Amino acid sequence: MPIPYRQRIQDWCTQNNITIPPGFYRHPASRYAAIDLAFEPPKLIATTWFKQEDLLYYLTHNAGRHYRILDFKERCELIWHDSRPHRSQSL
Repeated sequence: MPIPYRQRIQDWCTQNNITIPPGFYRHPASRYAAIDLAFEPPKLIATTWFKQEDLLYYLTHNAGRHYRILDFKERCELIWHDSRPHRSQSL
């Protein structure tokens, strides 16, 4: 049985010393997650996204901040270039 996204994200954040905000548990988790690197330790954004378009909308409206974007379905990090995601390293 596949592991739910919430559990995958929570496990990964715990292993990598990422703070999980209480708001993360208020809604079902989706495949795309963002880590805000402006905090020490880095902090998971409470919202997750099912569609890349919704994630891109969030990123463009929060320009100037540094995020690490993760795809928990494909288990990889995404790099955004020319408004398109490109796979990077595996999780």
